[in-house]
Amino acid sequence: MSNIFGKLTSDGLEQTQDRLGGGYQPLDSDIYTGTIKTAYAGQAASGAMSVTLLVDLADGREYRETLYVTNKKGENFFISEAKKKVPLPGFTVVDDLCLIATGKPLAEQETEEKVVKVYDREAQAEVPKSVPMLMALLGQPVALGVIKQIVNKNEKQGDEYVPTAETREENYIDKVFHPELKLTVAEARNGQDKATFWDAWGERNKGQTRDKRTIKDGAASAPAGRTSTAKPGTPPAAGGQQPARQSLFGKK
Repeated sequence: MSNIFGKLTSDGLEQTQDRLGGGYQPLDSDIYTGTIKTAYAGQAASGAMSVTLLVDLADGREYRETLYVTNKKGENFFISEAKKKVPLPGFTVVDDLCLIATGKPLAEQETEEKVVKVYDREAQAEVPKSVPMLMALLGQPVALGVIKQIVNKNEKQGDEYVPTAETREENYIDKVFHPELKLTVAEARNGQDKATFWDAWGERNKGQTRDKRTIKDGAASAPAGRTSTAKPGTPPAAGGQQPARQSLFGKK
């Protein structure tokens, strides 16, 4: 087994907080419980590292998302206007998922080569491929705060993809919760015994669709909502040894 994410610690990064931010049939915005079926590492052509997550939901449906945990420089953070290191949204989701499911952060997750079906753009189909699987996550229960949003479709112009007036709906994981305790990592880190953000998140987001279009009715507008302006599954732009820690959820 190997540890390809060993350098991606949260040391020196701003601590994340619980914030209420503003075909395939996308899920409605809600909190979904399920079991992790696969979680494997990948890398974009730019060099950005990702984790592709596949969850069997309790209602019989399946949820899949590729979350980028680094930019093309291999950094798991971006520099804010206040000159602080802020963790990438994708890294925060995956790191929280690891802590809740296994009691250990992403930097301590070991991988093992496994063969799964992965979508191949050239073949325009799913083909068997060997990938680094985060083994400790498999079979673990999890609760995901999933958002549905409407975005502009992109088209390739030269070497870049640019938004068009056409739209589509998609999902992304906004928050991860402990499936039984209903706590977030931030709540556990703060020593809370009673979960409060679960209900607050549901009241704010359940059934809502966020409008993230930058082109509306043919006119460009300022993006709003998510912390990162990159759409889910898009590599973020570029911008030591993990110390021993106490498990936040009593897992070893």
